[in-house]
Amino acid sequence: MQGDGVKPILHTFALVMTFCLLLSACQSNPGQGEFYVYTDAQGNLVTIEKPLSEQAAEEAKEDSVETVDTIDTIDTSGGDLLSAPLEDYRPSEEIDQELAAKERDRFITYMDESGQLVSRPVDMVAEKEAKNRVEPDYAELSGGDGFLETYRTIRQDCCLHLLDESETLGAGQEILITFAPDSPVLLGDQPFKAKALKFAEDVNSLDLKAFIRKKDYVAAQLLWLDEQGRPLLLVDQPFSRKYPETWYRYGYLQGTFPRESGQRHLVVFLPYQQEQPSTDGLQAVLNGELLLSAQ
Repeated sequence: MQGDGVKPILHTFALVMTFCLLLSACQSNPGQGEFYVYTDAQGNLVTIEKPLSEQAAEEAKEDSVETVDTIDTIDTSGGDLLSAPLEDYRPSEEIDQELAAKERDRFITYMDESGQLVSRPVDMVAEKEAKNRVEPDYAELSGGDGFLETYRTIRQDCCLHLLDESETLGAGQEILITFAPDSPVLLGDQPFKAKALKFAEDVNSLDLKAFIRKKDYVAAQLLWLDEQGRPLLLVDQPFSRKYPETWYRYGYLQGTFPRESGQRHLVVFLPYQQEQPSTDGLQAVLNGELLLSAQ
């Protein structure tokens, strides 16, 4: 009887010792992972190691929670903002110097004649300075010292009908004048195409540009009128400079002339009724555009 009672006790003791050994193994290997120990449906003792990735995720989550809990909030009402570290602020001179350095640190990449891709630095500040120092690429026309006055027989009421539809131009404004087949004309023996404008009192000078399309342009003349629309002065050649065509714009002729006292209206007209050769190898045409700027 006593021998039969010892066996169950020994069996139970063996299970307890096995469980203790497993717990001791888990505790004696720190850093080797955590274990789940449980008894399954058949009564077997099962041990499973928890994956290290799950441990790291949980530890990271705990660390982030602790970090958030320790962040001090800043009172945006103005009290704590004044105590921010001064090293966060930089003088404007230092920022300007850094921006200038970044402006210089640019590159241009292109394919050379041998087919190789070449990259070289470009000093943008020096490029801009050199562009500003470049002399204007225009050619002086005859009479470049100023505009030419001329004489032509014109009726005193040649332009009264144009004044009713004239636009008023102030200093700093500009207008694109277009000559087309249906443009109004002057009264007189020769119906010249014309456009009338009125100027504000603050206008002191005018700038006129005639665009060159291939070799064609509108060779306009200018007629100044007084307040009542009576002719005062006829300008034969308003252009004094010729600018060549570039890859980004048309070539054009340009002239600048003053506005004298008493000159209130200006009539821009074409003194011909058919296309004809003009100066500098150009062709004067009946349809085209002029840009008039008031200054």
